[in-house]
Amino acid sequence: MQNEGKTIAVIASGLNKIYPSENKILAEKIIQNNGLIISEWEQNEDVEMSRFPKRNRIISGLADLILVIEAKYRSGSTITARYGLKQKKEVACIPGNINQKNSYGTNRLLQEGANLVMSTQDILDLLGNEEEKPQIEGRFKEVYENLCALPQTVDEIAKRVNKKISEVNEILFMLEVDGFAESLPGDKYIRCMKDIY
Repeated sequence: MQNEGKTIAVIASGLNKIYPSENKILAEKIIQNNGLIISEWEQNEDVEMSRFPKRNRIISGLADLILVIEAKYRSGSTITARYGLKQKKEVACIPGNINQKNSYGTNRLLQEGANLVMSTQDILDLLGNEEEKPQIEGRFKEVYENLCALPQTVDEIAKRVNKKISEVNEILFMLEVDGFAESLPGDKYIRCMKDIY
């Protein structure tokens, strides 16, 4: 909502009985932002706790991909993920510390075959979207733009960008880790061509 995306909320009560009551303000904001609030219950029906798990099958049914960020043992998120698996949806999880209660559900889903997610690119890949273009910013971009297909020494690059050799060495190491630069014998570097912003 903060980024003006479209929010769909699925509730376990009638549309006139938003639960908890403090969520009425949130519901109004969702509608004002051209989102949706969905319920399969009559509009004046009060909430029942047993409806929350049932409601989750609608959430998973609406999703192209279910991303579970944190989940305790037998949490609502794991219920949604299991409905998603039955519906043949992609299910992905962010791994967590094995000593944290909120990581049990995600780690268990990963153990059972859910997709492991460590970046936005992982999500885009699962959705079949085009690859996100890598970005180089600030001092990294300046050094990258001064690299070329011809090998240059760190000293030469440092003079071109007017930076200390130690700083350029650090930047070049990071560019190499990310696949934007390649080190050659003689402490020389070349640019690895990539489609970047």
